[in-house]
Amino acid sequence: MKVNFLLFSVMLFILVGCTNETVLLNESSSVTVTKTIFLELNETEEADIFTGAVAYSKKEPGLVNMANPQYQFSIGEESYFLWITEDSGTIMNKKDTHTIYSLTNSSVEEIYEFVNNKK
Repeated sequence: MKVNFLLFSVMLFILVGCTNETVLLNESSSVTVTKTIFLELNETEEADIFTGAVAYSKKEPGLVNMANPQYQFSIGEESYFLWITEDSGTIMNKKDTHTIYSLTNSSVEEIYEFVNNKK
């Protein structure tokens, strides 16, 4: 039993060391690898969509316990994490990982379309 755990630990260490991906252990002790995708905002219109989304987002009360982010983007000196689905969107400033912000419906639509066109 100790040998299996040691082997698993070594494999996990090698997996983490060889990639830029995050390793998560779920309750069944299997390994799930997820990767945060950095969104490059090259066009002024793209930057405007994300700047507006940040400006009009709503701060959510309470403690935060989020899954690893799907995306990351930067506006100027600020970097944000992004979780987006067709129906909702959440952002978090990398400097304040205890606070999340909900995106407006119009921002969700624009950003969801943006990330799906980048795939």
